[in-house]
Amino acid sequence: MGLKEQLREKIGIDRLYNSILEKIKKYGGKITPAEDLIKDLLKKADYKGREVRDLKIYTCNDDILVLDNELPIYRHTSVEDIAMRKSPTLKEMLSLRNIKRILTDSDIVFKKGLDSLSYLYNKALSHLDLRGTPSDIKQIIEGGILAYRQDEPLQMWETVELIFEILTYKEVGAELRFSPYLIYGIPEPDNGKKRYRDLVIITPDYRDIKLLKGSFLATEMDTISRVTQVALGKEKADIEGVNVFVYWGEQALNSPFCVDNL
Repeated sequence: MGLKEQLREKIGIDRLYNSILEKIKKYGGKITPAEDLIKDLLKKADYKGREVRDLKIYTCNDDILVLDNELPIYRHTSVEDIAMRKSPTLKEMLSLRNIKRILTDSDIVFKKGLDSLSYLYNKALSHLDLRGTPSDIKQIIEGGILAYRQDEPLQMWETVELIFEILTYKEVGAELRFSPYLIYGIPEPDNGKKRYRDLVIITPDYRDIKLLKGSFLATEMDTISRVTQVALGKEKADIEGVNVFVYWGEQALNSPFCVDNL
């Protein structure tokens, strides 16, 4: 896959992972309602599935995962051992040798629950090469400029999403949102406070884009006031329109993402 496709795959994996977490939260922490979505994540993480007894088992290298409400991942064991422990026959349960293994899995468990999901998410991402050459980056930036100039908002937004992945933009927290505008920034560490660099304000129809350069504390009244005034067109942004893409291109070419900077 080329860089665009790799970035789009990353965006897809992020959305899938977030959808799984949202569904688990909706059902009070139960994992099984998100089973179909988890199967998609397992596929992206290169796990192969099969049914053993009444268990849905997925394997990848040394990992053995059981798709149930605990979502355990086991290591240093076999599929047959897992099947005996999780779904023993009457004969197996009557064996003194098996009783301890049936009652506990602490000797072989690697991950469980949300830890397993996080592990699968990172494993799916590990299959992607998210480094870009200067040529890759320029192509993406030029695509955004062309879409903006030709008034193709959906194509422009698709490019913006790719750029956000490259430059690590995230949607701002609730205290800085101003509906219906879309507001993003690059998170910066600040002793637990929400701080963003280079705030971007995009209209809901994706036709207008503005950028405020600098570092902004999300909870400061000056930040909230400036974002509001710029969004409403009552104050001028630092950079607007096509020039935002030009600025992003410069940032991306000088970032660790660009292979020339590694």
